[in-house]
Amino acid sequence: MRFVNRLAALLAAVVLGATVAAAADLDTYRSQGVIAERYDGYVELRVDDAPAEARQLVERVNAKRRDIYEKRADRQDVEVEAVGKVYAKQILKKAPSGTYVKTSDGGYRRIP
Repeated sequence: MRFVNRLAALLAAVVLGATVAAAADLDTYRSQGVIAERYDGYVELRVDDAPAEARQLVERVNAKRRDIYEKRADRQDVEVEAVGKVYAKQILKKAPSGTYVKTSDGGYRRIP
């Protein structure tokens, strides 16, 4: 039983570490201006020459966010787009300095 508990703890640490690493990568790319947050709660590449890792990260982050927004929209009987915009405000409060934000008019502003 002790082995099972240790194995479970090890697996939890690996999963948590991977989640933290992904978040650190997103923060790094956002602060470098490679990935921008959007007004609708998703992220996008802001530069044409972004590394493949950044492109993959955008796809993963948006898929996870889309899943969250769809579930919340279903529970609250509202449009997915409305949920994304609400989440966007919360995400921007936690975004690192230097993050670019795409506004609804298509322009960018940078978080100081």
